[in-house]
Amino acid sequence: MEEDRISQLPDAILQQILSLIDINEAVQTSILSTRWKNLSFSLPDLRFHLMSRFSAFVSNFLSHRDGAAPIRSFHLSFDSHVHADAAFVHQCVIYAVNHGVRSLRLHAHCRPDLTLPEALFASETLRELELRQFRYVIWKPNHFSYLQHLKTLYLESTALVNIDDRGCYFCLKEPFSGLPELEKLTIGRSLVYGLIVKAPKLRVLEIIDQEYSYSHMMVEIYAPLLTSFRYEGLLPLVCSKVNLPILEEVHLSIHKRQQQFFSKFDEERMLLNCVRMLQQLGNAKIVALSLDTLKILEMDGGLIEQSPCPFPYMKCLKIIQRRRKFSTVLRRVMNFLTEGILYFESLVVELPQGVNVVEKSYQDLLEDDSDEQQLKLLFGIEEEAS
Repeated sequence: MEEDRISQLPDAILQQILSLIDINEAVQTSILSTRWKNLSFSLPDLRFHLMSRFSAFVSNFLSHRDGAAPIRSFHLSFDSHVHADAAFVHQCVIYAVNHGVRSLRLHAHCRPDLTLPEALFASETLRELELRQFRYVIWKPNHFSYLQHLKTLYLESTALVNIDDRGCYFCLKEPFSGLPELEKLTIGRSLVYGLIVKAPKLRVLEIIDQEYSYSHMMVEIYAPLLTSFRYEGLLPLVCSKVNLPILEEVHLSIHKRQQQFFSKFDEERMLLNCVRMLQQLGNAKIVALSLDTLKILEMDGGLIEQSPCPFPYMKCLKIIQRRRKFSTVLRRVMNFLTEGILYFESLVVELPQGVNVVEKSYQDLLEDDSDEQQLKLLFGIEEEAS
């Protein structure tokens, strides 16, 4: 009979192995022996993905789990077509918090909207919180300073709201000020209109995949320790006040809709907002801009020639391709981005393969088709071999 070497491994290693497989399979190992039963019902990392709204398996598992075993991470998700019961999700959150959870990830369409329990805001152990697809999460801590040790917050397709005396929802304007140790904040496909981001220890801020034209306006970003900022959206981010004194790295991708959807006024306003956004992030040393963003700057009617270099301290400029493929970028746009910086002699500029810097725009060439060489560059036509 072959020796059972796997069972001779330490409990910690076996639990790590079990945490990498489906939770249903991990539970099935409990029939092997008493030791394996204890292992499966004391796992520190729990990941549940439910195909339907019925959650009997999860409830049964938690009721049989070792009550003294701590939880390191608790991840609960539902298929996109499933509407989860908010009361069940609420109970799972309480269970995880009561067992010292450090990483809590919830991904669900809830009915009714989820009200986070007060126990969550009082957690001394939680370091990472991720909320996806909830639409609205009722966020009402019972004191100003809460989640004392939370370092990472991820929100996707989720708005943080509260309820007034009439039972009506209202979006919170300043939901992050009570998170004293928050270091990374990601907001994806969520309403940011009127939002104030104040976080004294925030180091990384990401606002990504903003899909709606009304969601791009913020009131203030105050993060004195922020070093990395990333923004992706259909329109430039409009923010009344930005205070990022030690910003090091910026990644921007503004992928506007097709030009025919915009009037001349819309284009001018987009350009103005884009230039202003760049200038508000002017302390950055490493700047990554999508070619889509540079195409907005190409709509210029003289504005960028009259504006100072937006990144005077820049040491590296990276131009990146996104979904739409472009083969050219205007020299005057590159001049706007690079001329007048303090480190011009040592500036590193990275262009995607196949992208050329040209003198004239597509519109210019339509009016003057004599520049055959640039037409070839614009349309990616290679020279014929002689």
